[in-house]
Amino acid sequence: MSESPGTELASEYSARIAQDLELNAEKQDRLATEIAALEEQLRAVRENRVVLERLQQALAPQATAPAAGSATASSSGTAGPAGPAEATDAVEAAVPHQRTESPAKRRASAKPSPAQTKPSLVEAVHTYLAQQREPVSVTDVAEAIRAAQPGRAIKTTVIRTTLENLVAKNRARRTKQGRAVSYTLKASREPQAPEADADAEA
Repeated sequence: MSESPGTELASEYSARIAQDLELNAEKQDRLATEIAALEEQLRAVRENRVVLERLQQALAPQATAPAAGSATASSSGTAGPAGPAEATDAVEAAVPHQRTESPAKRRASAKPSPAQTKPSLVEAVHTYLAQQREPVSVTDVAEAIRAAQPGRAIKTTVIRTTLENLVAKNRARRTKQGRAVSYTLKASREPQAPEADADAEA
């Protein structure tokens, strides 16, 4: 009879520890998802900074062009300040990828580089989920992505973070059976047109 209280206390502590471990795992998943989202935002901000710096460098010489053009015009009477077309050409030269071309012309003239042919990790994972009819594990997704992109060193933890990011964005669904966690693509629902609009069109 003296061992019974000790056994009950040990069982109680074991249950609490198991619960704390589960909460810890959920917190790790949530933090990993937040970190992945922040990294994506940081990458977009850095790319935006590069574009802004190029625009600044392209427009910097135009700040002194009107004054120089006025001095030349007053002395010769023929030259004028730099026009908007010249400033536009300078901006387009600094940011060549922002030129407006027709899609057909871009497809005919652009030659895809090896970097352009590789989809991003998020797109690759999302495409793989879209091709599956049943839930898949993180290991299955990681092996499929490595096989499709042998030149990229992709860790399983990165795949897990990417999947959790898709779940957070409501683009994928996570299912849990015991310790096994699997993922499926979340089916998108097309909005139905209101009946009032149909009556109005009629």
